[in-house]
Formats: sequence, C-alpha cells, structure tokens
Amino acid sequence: MGATVSISTRKTATTGASTRSLNRIGLGVLTLVTAIAVGYPVYWMVIASLQPSGTAQIDQAWLFPAHPSLQAYVEVFTQRQMAMWIANTLLVTGVSTVLAMGVALLGAYAIARFRFPGRNSVLFFLLLTQLVPASSLIIPLFLTFRGYGLYDSLPAIAVAYVSFTVPEALWVLWGYLQNLSEDFENAAMVDGCTRFGAFWRITLPLTLPGVAAAALFCFLEGWNQYLLAYVLTSSSANWVVSLGLFSFVGEYITNVEQMMAASVVASIPSVLLFVILQRYLKGGLTVGGLTG
Repeated sequence: MGATVSISTRKTATTGASTRSLNRIGLGVLTLVTAIAVGYPVYWMVIASLQPSGTAQIDQAWLFPAHPSLQAYVEVFTQRQMAMWIANTLLVTGVSTVLAMGVALLGAYAIARFRFPGRNSVLFFLLLTQLVPASSLIIPLFLTFRGYGLYDSLPAIAVAYVSFTVPEALWVLWGYLQNLSEDFENAAMVDGCTRFGAFWRITLPLTLPGVAAAALFCFLEGWNQYLLAYVLTSSSANWVVSLGLFSFVGEYITNVEQMMAASVVASIPSVLLFVILQRYLKGGLTVGGLTG
C-alpha cells in the first residue's frame, strides 16, 4: 500500500514538473515571437538608415549593410531642418507636459481628498472626454485658435496638447492618490503643516511614481502627435518632428534612408526620458511608512 502511494506521488510530481516545463517553454516561445515582432521594425529602421542613399529598398540587408554609411544622418541635418523640428517639438511637448501635469496633479488631489457636490460627475465627464474622437474636435480647435490669432504658432500646438492630455493624466493620478493613505498628511498637519504644506512635503514625494508615469505618457502623447500639429500649423518654421517625418514622402519618390535616419534621431529624446524616469516608475514607496 505504501509503495503504491509512493509511486502515485512520484507520477503526480513528474506530471506537474512536465507541465511546468511545457508552460515555461511555451511562455519563452511566445516572448521570443513577441520580441521579434516588436523589435524587427526598429531594427530595420536602424539598418535602413545606415545604407547609402537609394539602396534601402533595392538591397535590403538582413543582418547589417554591406557598406554602412552615415550619409543619411548628415543629410537630414544639412538638407533638412531636423534640428529645428526637434527644437520645436521639445519646446512644445515640454511646456505642454509641465502645464498638463500641474493642472492634473492639483485636480486629481482635489478630487481624491475632498468631497463636494458633483464629484462623481466630474470623474464621469473626464472619462467621457476620452470617448470623443480627436478628429471631431479639429474644426472647433482650428476656428478657436484662428479667432484668437494663434493659428500657425507653437503656443497653439502646446495648448491643444494640454487639452488632450490633462484628462488622461488626471485620471491616472487620481487612481494613484486613491491608493495613497491620508494618514501621512494628517500626521503632518497635526505637527503644524498646512494642507498645501502637507501636500508639497509629504504627498508629492510619495506620488512621484504616478507623476513620472503620467508625465511620460503626456510627453509621448505630444511627441508622437501628428493630427493636431498638421491642422494648427501651415509654415514649415513651426513644424514638429511628426510633420517633418511626413515631408520625406514625395509625390513620386520617398527618401527611405533619410526618413529612417530622421526617425532614429526623433526617437532618442523619448528613450532618454524613459531611462531617466524609469527609477521613479516603481510603486511601493508607502509600504512600511506607517507604524503603530
């Protein structure tokens, strides 16, 4: 009887180990396929940018170009206004991100900490704004900015970006503040802090992971935005990176090498921002903060 139980236990353990091994293999294969599907377009973009002009589509390199060249990178800065496009995009996106985060953080704090009539309606309205297609607001925005004399200007693009990113950033920060205990702030106010002092000294540092995530989202949303910039600008002096990249597409020919080189350069600020903010994207700062 004991031998039978032992054999049965071994079979069960072996079956469980085999199942776990198959699960790990399946997960590994799925991860590898996903990584290839996501990474190969980026890899091809880099490889195409390193090929001599006019050869990216004719001589497609699988691993590395036979004759790598930085010609396309030189041309996007000498023959195109790449530096100006990046400067415009950094200015517009940076300003809009700072403004959006300031408004969203204060709004999220007010909704999370105070109880007032219509609070749930405000949250519902914020959620409802995300269901409205951006294309349906293009004409009202165009007419509004033209009426105020802001058409074809960088401030118009920045304000438009803010109007689209504030609701989403506020929703993210409100959800983060909901999970942040008020005991920290109450303890600070007992010790003599004002409400704003408790928010500035206690809540804001604890909210940095949520702020970093929302700021990164706002920055990427503005950096990749094309439709708003296209509608609100007409002169090339106010182009942002997304408009500049589209200018490589001609009526009869597309300069693939220059477009890919410009795409690589345009992706660098976003990657750098992610590297800088990634250490703030970890939660759990409040774990163990309260005792007794």
